[in-house]
Amino acid sequence: MLSRDVVNIFTFMQPYTIHLQTVSSTNDYAKELLTQHPYVVVSAEHQTSGRGRNGKVWHGDEHKNVYCSFGIRHPIPPAHHELPLYMARGALAVLETIRALVPSAQLRLKYPNDVHALEGNRWSKISGVLVEHEFLGITCTTTIIGVGINVEQTVFPETIDQPCTSLCRIGNGVVVEHVLHVLQNMIAATLDLSSSELSSQWVKELAPSTTRFRINGEDGLWRIRNLGDDGRLHAEHILTRTERIISDGDTLRYED
Repeated sequence: MLSRDVVNIFTFMQPYTIHLQTVSSTNDYAKELLTQHPYVVVSAEHQTSGRGRNGKVWHGDEHKNVYCSFGIRHPIPPAHHELPLYMARGALAVLETIRALVPSAQLRLKYPNDVHALEGNRWSKISGVLVEHEFLGITCTTTIIGVGINVEQTVFPETIDQPCTSLCRIGNGVVVEHVLHVLQNMIAATLDLSSSELSSQWVKELAPSTTRFRINGEDGLWRIRNLGDDGRLHAEHILTRTERIISDGDTLRYED
């Protein structure tokens, strides 16, 4: 287990921070900077090739949203079971950022990396988190937490395969710079959490008692039972108590 003392190195370290007008991907730029700096924060007004999980494209208007990556060069390689918790760090930091800015917002996490907000009577995506690890052999050398948050954008392309919303649409008029500042503080706070604290909070946010979903190729409704040490979701059929282990959130369809 990666100790709290090791993670705390980064809470006392000033990151190398850069803000760009346009970049292909803040994750890619952060990866380059990590060859020179142990802790970096890269943000941009616009991404030309932003991406999400499984090769998906991250859409977003210029100057209207947060596009940011937090990169860490590990002083001590994290254990294998620690790696999924960086997704938890990103998702929990986004949740706490939005809650700080819009206290009235109703939010949920969709496994493993999306943050949804309730707009009217419909749950819509407001943020996504993409974590990328780099390895030397089997040793993890760097980790990058990429975050996109919809802030001032009000119209989203029809090509996006799910409803989307933004801080502006759910009733908050903050500017992108302020959201980015709060997010950076929240990321730093998650680096101070132990593995057990992260796991507990991640499960709590993923699995409220009312959450029900369908699994592609399976009948009936399911609920989250727990998360494994490897970050995979353990689901339980509501009627039969059958269990399934899920590693790809794209197979889940939440019942709204």
